[in-house]
Amino acid sequence: MSSPILSIFLLLIFLLLNVLDAHSTWLVVSPNHYYREKNIFARYFFKRLGIVAGIVTFKIILLSILGLLIWFYVLPEYLSLNISILIGNAIFTIVVLNNYRIYRRISK
Repeated sequence: MSSPILSIFLLLIFLLLNVLDAHSTWLVVSPNHYYREKNIFARYFFKRLGIVAGIVTFKIILLSILGLLIWFYVLPEYLSLNISILIGNAIFTIVVLNNYRIYRRISK
């Protein structure tokens, strides 16, 4: 569990889940249903910048903050890094599945 190769694999999954999160959020929120977004910070960016620019900006800020936290706190120790990324992957998997479930329900 403390392998740098595993870390890279988990980070790639994390990035893929963030792309899927952006896509599923776009499906649920567009064209202008901002109230469907439960994250108040993300909703703020969507209202100010529009959906696409808001999603991109919010993701860049979020991933930058997470990247800095990983860099300063858990990067030297691969076991902690892998556990942290695994927890993040689990959370984003739940979010993505929920977004697609909501989209399927509202598109009927």
